[in-house]
Amino acid sequence: MAIIDRIKFDGQVNGPHWLVYKCPSEQFVLGSQLIVNQGQEALFLKGGEALDLFGPGTHTLSTGNLPLLHKLVNLPFGGKTPFTAEVYYINKTVKLDLHWGTSTAIPLEDPKYGLILNVGARGQYGIAINNSRLFVSRIVGAIPNGVTGDYTVVLKYFNGLINTKIKSVTSEYMIKKQISFLEISSYLSELSDAFKEAINDEFERFGVEVVNFFCEAIAPRPEDYEKLRHYKEELALGEGFYQRRRSLDIAERLATNPSSGGIANAGIGLGMGLGAAGQFGNIFSSIGQNVQVNAPDNEISCPKCGAKNNASMKFCGSCGSKLATTIVCPHCGKEVPDGMKFCGECGKPLSASKCPSCGFENKPGMKFCGNCGEKL
Repeated sequence: MAIIDRIKFDGQVNGPHWLVYKCPSEQFVLGSQLIVNQGQEALFLKGGEALDLFGPGTHTLSTGNLPLLHKLVNLPFGGKTPFTAEVYYINKTVKLDLHWGTSTAIPLEDPKYGLILNVGARGQYGIAINNSRLFVSRIVGAIPNGVTGDYTVVLKYFNGLINTKIKSVTSEYMIKKQISFLEISSYLSELSDAFKEAINDEFERFGVEVVNFFCEAIAPRPEDYEKLRHYKEELALGEGFYQRRRSLDIAERLATNPSSGGIANAGIGLGMGLGAAGQFGNIFSSIGQNVQVNAPDNEISCPKCGAKNNASMKFCGSCGSKLATTIVCPHCGKEVPDGMKFCGECGKPLSASKCPSCGFENKPGMKFCGNCGEKL
């Protein structure tokens, strides 16, 4: 292998997208020139041990500016003495355009609604190498001779780390805050800070500073998102939703079953249940036009089973029991059950008043006979 007396890297092998570059030759001589551009550092290694580090500028290699290497290999003074070492160029500029994303959907439980969802996340982050010795020592085995360490090679480990942290931090954060994935977009800024804090220690182990970390989106897969949204809507309807939905199912079966009286029985048996049909799409599109829905003011509750019936019905359409009817007290105007002889509110008689003079039966509440005019 030829001895190199001028060491330089312009950072253009893979364009601007590089983090670390290993010189293809390991044979150098004292007196060689080492050129380090702005935004770079050059590091000498021997036997995997990080030794002398050079900043931007032109350096003539000598035992004076290679003290650690000289101590290790006992380089002689003077002359173009050959020596072997590995030289790495490190990009010290801040990289702000690195992208991250979950490689596969992460199964997470929505803490508010208890559903297991497959969640994906993506974002952008920026890093800067703040300890070249540590960085190169930790990733030296991943960089082949003469090849730049671009994002796809060097950051492969970090992307795996990010994926792991995203799962644990998201789960912990959402449980603590008790928020749903339907609300997660409002918390992306806080989550970004939590993610940065969680991964920062691991990046520092490699001599890397996390300058910023942004979570641009975190959400379930579209089908899981729709499932979660529909589940929330059902819960918002309350317990009455399930009762109305059951009534709709019964009505549909009655309407399509000739032996049950068809549409007529569906209307009689459910009353209010049909009133909710509009909330459930087109379930009753085939029967809704033929069934008259009774308004709540014209309904009466069955005293036995509690089912709602038309106020004009005498028997319950659900259980067949006789429905109680009411009359209005002519004295105080309160409704009282039909058949009562005295008003439960004012205590006055509800039966017809018989005229003592002519024997004519007058309506309750009359003060004079409608037949002869005598006082009752």
